[in-house]
Amino acid sequence: MSKRDNGGAWVNANNTADWLKQPRGQVRAFTHHLHIEGRLPEAWDHDETRRPKIVLDQQWIYDNWEEWAEAWSAWRARRVRD
Repeated sequence: MSKRDNGGAWVNANNTADWLKQPRGQVRAFTHHLHIEGRLPEAWDHDETRRPKIVLDQQWIYDNWEEWAEAWSAWRARRVRD
């Protein structure tokens, strides 16, 4: 059973990017970063048996905006440095 079956507003990274008014490619890359690093596990779900494999929970992002924004800002700052 995936987290997607337990409520929330699970959507793909492109829809989340549009909702956040951020570039789609950056949100997709950030989502992949979260998955690889295991950060903010409540914000995303990875399920090999579903398409898309990785989705984000917009309701969690909305409810935990400060935590999301802090992780997003740190990731963006690191990308600019590299």
